[in-house]
Amino acid sequence: MTAQDAWSSPATRSPGGRQRSDWTVVPLRRPLARVRLYCLPWAGAGAVSFRDWARGLPEWVEVVAVALPGRERRLAEPALDCVRGVADRLAPVLLADAGELPQALFGHSLGALVAHETALRLTEAGAGPELLVVSGSRAPHLPVRGGELHRLPDDASFLRALRQLQPSGNAVLDHPELASLLLPALLADFTAAETHHRPARADLACPVTALYGTDDPLALRSDLEAWGRCTTGGHSVHEVPGGHLFVMTHQRRVLTLVTDALRRSGRKHEHHDERGTT
Repeated sequence: MTAQDAWSSPATRSPGGRQRSDWTVVPLRRPLARVRLYCLPWAGAGAVSFRDWARGLPEWVEVVAVALPGRERRLAEPALDCVRGVADRLAPVLLADAGELPQALFGHSLGALVAHETALRLTEAGAGPELLVVSGSRAPHLPVRGGELHRLPDDASFLRALRQLQPSGNAVLDHPELASLLLPALLADFTAAETHHRPARADLACPVTALYGTDDPLALRSDLEAWGRCTTGGHSVHEVPGGHLFVMTHQRRVLTLVTDALRRSGRKHEHHDERGTT
């Protein structure tokens, strides 16, 4: 199976040959992998957003992209509009793989909130991740920045507000037909992200690495610093040039930071707060 085949097939197989869930896509098998990185997309995005990550990360990292309902090969399924609801269904998939390789999670924007909720469920089950990387997202105990778009009165107002937030570089919003097709997923994603809240508690034991964009109006440095209250395993904050979608526009920088965080977490978690900007 080629990397491209993986994005269109109904499921892929783990390195051990076991059939994976519709929730995951493995674009490139890594026989020498020492850690498995589960990547969760932002609102309106899909697993294909992480297509290039498999070759951009070292061979000791196996990328597993999470495929959410309501888009790509799961377009016919209803999108989920609750972060906890997504995590409830995703966590068992990761738990089924927990004995194969150490696990780490990456999530951008909405994906960061889902990654956190999933990490909590893994921790409760005694299979906590090695690392959580949160990107472009407030900590779950903070209020939403930029208003609540999911409460706008009609679809046209919602799409207009999205274009103002992301005026260029968004393939979905630049094509009206595609925007209309993915509108249910977009609305569900923003509903999930904007209604999610969890009290500040250090329920995780793994390190948390937080990334923010220098020009991102939706997630400021202080929003990413607040993730430190969610773990006892250490917390670092790093800046990346760009706006809210810096994960796309400055992918090489993001992959470098993710690689460094994975390397640090593999050296038996450092139990201190290593705040600072790189």
